[in-house]
Amino acid sequence: MSGSDEEGVTRRSVLRSTGAAAAGLGLGGGSLATLDELTEEQRATVENYVGEDEVLPNSCAPNCRGRCPIEVHVRDGRVKKTEPGIPENREYKRGCTLGLSHVQRIYNPTRLKYPMKRTDWSPDDPNVEGRGEAAEFERISWDEALTHMAEQMEAAAEEYGSESVYFESGSGDYGTASDHQARLASLFGGTRMDWSIDINVGQGFRRVGGAGWFNVPTNQASDLKNANTLIAWGGDIFASRLQQDSSKMLDAIENGGKLVVVDPVYTGTAAKADLWLPVEPGKDVHLALGMIHHIFENDLYDAEFLRKRTLGPALVGPDDTLLKAADVVPGSDADKAVAYNTETESVEVLEPETEGAYALTGEFSVGDTTGRVALDALEAEAANYVPEDIEETVGVQAGNIRKAAEWLATRGPGGVVPGLGVDRYKYGHIFGQAYAVLVALTGDYGRSGSFQGGYFNGAAADFGDYTAPEGSPGYEFIRQTKILTGMESGDPFQIKVMFAQESNFIGNQLPDRQRWLEAAKNLDLIAVADMHHTPTVQHADLILPAAHWFEKVGATSPSTHPHVMYRAKAHDPLWEARSDFWINSRLAKKLGYGEYFHETKSEELESMLEADEHVDYETLKAQGTVEKPTPVVKYTGEFNTDSGRLEIYDEDAPSEKGISLEVPRPVESRTAEDWEGADEYPLTFMQKHSKWRIHSQFEYQPVLREINPEPQLDINPKDATARGIEDGEYVRVHNDRGEMVVKAKVNDAIQPGLVNTDQGWYNTDFVRGHHNDLTHTDVSPVTGNFAFYDVRVEVESAPDDIDTSMYTDDQTGVPQAGDRQ
Repeated sequence: MSGSDEEGVTRRSVLRSTGAAAAGLGLGGGSLATLDELTEEQRATVENYVGEDEVLPNSCAPNCRGRCPIEVHVRDGRVKKTEPGIPENREYKRGCTLGLSHVQRIYNPTRLKYPMKRTDWSPDDPNVEGRGEAAEFERISWDEALTHMAEQMEAAAEEYGSESVYFESGSGDYGTASDHQARLASLFGGTRMDWSIDINVGQGFRRVGGAGWFNVPTNQASDLKNANTLIAWGGDIFASRLQQDSSKMLDAIENGGKLVVVDPVYTGTAAKADLWLPVEPGKDVHLALGMIHHIFENDLYDAEFLRKRTLGPALVGPDDTLLKAADVVPGSDADKAVAYNTETESVEVLEPETEGAYALTGEFSVGDTTGRVALDALEAEAANYVPEDIEETVGVQAGNIRKAAEWLATRGPGGVVPGLGVDRYKYGHIFGQAYAVLVALTGDYGRSGSFQGGYFNGAAADFGDYTAPEGSPGYEFIRQTKILTGMESGDPFQIKVMFAQESNFIGNQLPDRQRWLEAAKNLDLIAVADMHHTPTVQHADLILPAAHWFEKVGATSPSTHPHVMYRAKAHDPLWEARSDFWINSRLAKKLGYGEYFHETKSEELESMLEADEHVDYETLKAQGTVEKPTPVVKYTGEFNTDSGRLEIYDEDAPSEKGISLEVPRPVESRTAEDWEGADEYPLTFMQKHSKWRIHSQFEYQPVLREINPEPQLDINPKDATARGIEDGEYVRVHNDRGEMVVKAKVNDAIQPGLVNTDQGWYNTDFVRGHHNDLTHTDVSPVTGNFAFYDVRVEVESAPDDIDTSMYTDDQTGVPQAGDRQ
């Protein structure tokens, strides 16, 4: 890639400065010297080393949910180190290795330095075949880059409609950049992305509790210490949610709480558990129903809670729909469920938050029909999952299934804290329904120490209608599944231009990667704004260098702890990088919408915060953080459902593969034993999160790559032996979509029949292929959520002639991808 370093900070000086700390003072000699004995150069070195830093408030905000406040130490115009900041509520002081490595990230040689254009791209001839690994780029000015973008966007809008311009904002920075891009997209009338990732479980829960999307909202994390039983289900919290969540979970353990971990892998979180349930992949609903069976069998359910706050006592007619008051209660026109009151011996309307002596079992005559209690339907389904009968299917001993259910039901407040693992099965939404029902049976809603999800209650800045300015046409908002078909075939409409920021989706993070790259060939322009040279950047036509978080003024809203946090600017953006606000607002000027943005980010942010009654801009700047009033306990009142109650019987249930889901019933795809390709591809393939990166962020941090130098395949010794594979050898992982070649790590922590490669690695990290060349875009029509874990593969020794020199000849083990710049 062309583009020189002759201006500003050079790559050589960056590498020299980041290595300075390791080199020490370098005074030489065998004895201590006084300042008087030092040369002028040595004295300057000492004074710089012991001098004072300017400490600025900032925050870390990748997609890890920690969103930790950070103190940035600046000296001589350079960031020297980062430390955990102290928020207004000191309970939320936290940080991790990644957040403390930002010095290497901001001065990393993989930083994008200048606006660039692919050498063989032009507005008249996009030459889409020139994208990819062989693409070369040339330096252009910001004015040229933004002019190209504006002209291509306007041309696409004129020919295909304004919705043909796709504004993509990923999860690379949860500051305000997405808001700025959304405002521009609204003014232009373009298209934005609604998610098809990690929303399965939340959508399933929403059917029961009226809330949930990216996981499920629950009590503040600070309340974890009051839980007596916590079931961490499908998430390695001590690796991927290390910052706020795990510290509070440890508080619960120290206070005598029991930790149960449900995971097919023996993770770091499982190592902390009182009880590990090594569930077979895809069998989570079976396991939940086994626990529900134990609760019914032993009358451990919270009858008072069920009567007051759920549809458990609701009466169900012969057609499996709820009987409604308008049909069976004389004089009522209410479209509400009814229950049978055993004291009054009459049918009554089930109002929200209303107690009554409602029958929890039985069948009753109601006018001209009969109604059975909804809870009976759940119990009847759970009767098919006796723990002793299912232990081989689910991979968990019956006694441990019963013990987990017993603890949850009898030890006081507790609940389920789901990770995002079960989201990644095609029918993972049914688990969301199942565990919502399980926690309803134990009464674990609306009280301290009771948890229903993994999205802890937090604060978000209120920006009012900022993203939808008055008079703007607004933007189309469609799922990623439809973004793909829109690029491929024009369904629901043709997409021709993409402007991506904070996103490494197309080139790295989306399933069936090759399908996305092929679909992107129908785009006339791909413009990518990013800090670093990612695989998506390599497939761009225009490259826009974005500022690091410490190089711009900003604010973050964690949503998972109760603060809005200020980002002070440590220094100007390096080279010709610009903030996301600058890029969006200057592009807006080119498109004729300049009047809708202020000249500076500070002015813009102050204006945005005027809508928030709890956060004053000047106070935020002065304090660094502002704690917003945030309830500690969730679900204390009427639920956000049609009935106002927990709808543990769902009369509007969708169907999957012909199976109706009024109550949860297991449905599987590729994890099923009888799946049609199971013989050819017998191993389930996961791509779990790593503690050494956030998705694909922090990819080329030298300190992290020393610990985690290359992708590997976790494989059980039994599976390795059966294939003649030894620990440390390179293996070929393949299926009908693609392949990858990685080093095998024979690993007892992984179950037989299951293999794993941590997700987020770049294609340049693999000897051959990519982990997302193996995944697929087969989704449930009910949710449209990508099923990253519902994948089958086979593994074999890599070909003898495979070239592994990128690792075997490089003692650092780190491919030099940054050298392409």
